[in-house]
Amino acid sequence: MEVSITARIATLQEMNLGELRGEFEKVLGKASLSRNRKVLVKRIAEKIQGDAATPEALPAPLAKPTLTVRFERKGRKKTGGKTKGHPKAKAATKGKETATPKRQPRPAGQRDPRLPKAGTTITREWHGKKYLVRVLDDGFEYDGKPFRSLSGLARHITGQIINGFLFWGLVEPEGKKN
Repeated sequence: MEVSITARIATLQEMNLGELRGEFEKVLGKASLSRNRKVLVKRIAEKIQGDAATPEALPAPLAKPTLTVRFERKGRKKTGGKTKGHPKAKAATKGKETATPKRQPRPAGQRDPRLPKAGTTITREWHGKKYLVRVLDDGFEYDGKPFRSLSGLARHITGQIINGFLFWGLVEPEGKKN
């Protein structure tokens, strides 16, 4: 008479550690290094259920085909066989634009043209509270505290990294330009 799967798993719960390790070796065909009862019971139960679910008459599954792809680095070879990053951009041909030119640094002492004159007060309402900031010659003042940048001040208020010019409404977002 064959014992049901449920009864067999129920007997695992009653076994001591030594008996579980013996059962593990009998069912899985290898010795267990584990001394954890829960793990041993789980692994034995999974194996018993798996064996019962797959009849022996089924053919072995076919091997899945594999795909092998060869990757090559982009770039030119240097002497010695080492690769050198991406090749430099090709020179612009007639009628085509090149990349956007980089911004030139402002000379020392010159103010950002996007800023209002010193002494001006900038206002902004955010989350139902009105914020007033005074523009100084060398920074900004909010609530009696000095700030070097509008972005730092916006971060102080919102707790997020944010563009100060956008937050205070001194410039329009890129997508809103007409």
